[in-house]
Amino acid sequence: MIEPLHIAFDVAVPSEHAFQVWTGQIGRWWPADHTTTGEADLTVSLEPRPGGRIYERTADGREFDWGEVLIWEPPARFVYSWHLRRSREDATEVEIRFVATGPAVTRVEIEHRGWERLGAEGQTWRDRNHGGWTSLLPHYVAALTAPKPERTNDMATGTGTREDPWQLTTPPGTSAYQMWRDDTVDPPVILCQVGGTQLKYDARAIEELHAWLKEQGDWVPLGGADEQKAAPDGSVEAWGRSESNPRGGWYGLKKGLRGRFGVYMPPLLEALGLAEVTHDPKGNRMRAL
Repeated sequence: MIEPLHIAFDVAVPSEHAFQVWTGQIGRWWPADHTTTGEADLTVSLEPRPGGRIYERTADGREFDWGEVLIWEPPARFVYSWHLRRSREDATEVEIRFVATGPAVTRVEIEHRGWERLGAEGQTWRDRNHGGWTSLLPHYVAALTAPKPERTNDMATGTGTREDPWQLTTPPGTSAYQMWRDDTVDPPVILCQVGGTQLKYDARAIEELHAWLKEQGDWVPLGGADEQKAAPDGSVEAWGRSESNPRGGWYGLKKGLRGRFGVYMPPLLEALGLAEVTHDPKGNRMRAL
């Protein structure tokens, strides 16, 4: 047996933030010299769910898989297979844990194992990866305290067009969906594709929800609910259908499917750098940045 690599270090941020920066903002900090192609304009994506891909996409649309999410337990840990620059059959396994040791201190614990699968190359590849982790992690640590980005979609996979929609995941990390903006109509709309179902929201919700969150000045429950169900008082969902919001009612535009504003809009604001969203199994909240 080849000894697994063990790396641990403390960061002065809450565990939720440490987890989100690693997984949801990986494209912001992962360096090009730790990719397959090394091209400067590529994007790095991690699909936040069991079975989710970890991959790079070059500017000309080529994709290279690096691994697959095996266990997804936000914000405490996730486990993934890893075969960057190797075949899938050579995949090792990485487990990363985010342990809260204080109100705003997290211990990040990494175990990289399974080197035996590489046969005679195992020990050499382990030693090489130790150097890779050493040069990679300073980029992550720097991203934890980097200034929040201005309004940009760099934190999301996709550019928000019909041809290249934002690839998003519900706050618990259980369901993937797509969103894109349509500016050909007046007022512009946000289309939301969830499997075979398409929802539609007034695009002004992005700016107006952000402004409302700033007025609240603290965490607000999401309270996602279908149109036919009541929304919890004081929640994002309730505001998204309230007569007191700037639209005077529903931001949802498709009769019968006007709800779930508190499910699908918060991850978009987070991806655009406008809000922070928790990623627990239930009871999630958001706040403005």
